[in-house]
Amino acid sequence: GGGGGGARRGGGQQVYRGGDLSYAMEISLEEAANGKDAQIRIPSWDTCDTCSGSGAKPGTSAKACGTCNGAGTVHMRQGFFSIQQTCPHCRGTGKIIPDPCVTCSGAGKIKKQKTLEVKIPAGINEGMRIRSAGNGEPGTNGGPPGDLFIEIRQKKHDIFERDGDDLHCVVPIGFAAAALGGEIEVPTLNGKAAIDIP
Repeated sequence: GGGGGGARRGGGQQVYRGGDLSYAMEISLEEAANGKDAQIRIPSWDTCDTCSGSGAKPGTSAKACGTCNGAGTVHMRQGFFSIQQTCPHCRGTGKIIPDPCVTCSGAGKIKKQKTLEVKIPAGINEGMRIRSAGNGEPGTNGGPPGDLFIEIRQKKHDIFERDGDDLHCVVPIGFAAAALGGEIEVPTLNGKAAIDIP
């Protein structure tokens, strides 16, 4: 997913919202009908313990970017116009790490796995998305994290086909029942039911 827009912080650095993440979850027809509580594992970012999040090797520190003088942005002049854009050298952070941390390679954070509890509501449809706020990628320079969107995919059922809130199934009957009528049992998601054959 794409990240949000940038804003300026007191120090002049660009602050960016983290990108959104997408996760595909496959559920059965019974789970779609009744709802369920599920657990999913997604990649997460934690502060690097080696450098305490600075990105610099212990004993060293980051330096102000010489291209943007620590502002995180540069101005480009084209005729009468002045265009401000993210500094290509420091990528908007306003600092350069000459000796990066070996654990996180200068990122200041390391990727881990996180377990989330997700509530699937009853009656959810194929292709619907559930939003989990704040569980996307972390922001840049203290920006807010993005969101996680869980897309629902429904497994093919052995008996039923779903059409919105309705279920369709094929039930064979004998010649006598077709000619004379009678009562037969049909499957449902909650056991069997009896219907009259005219």
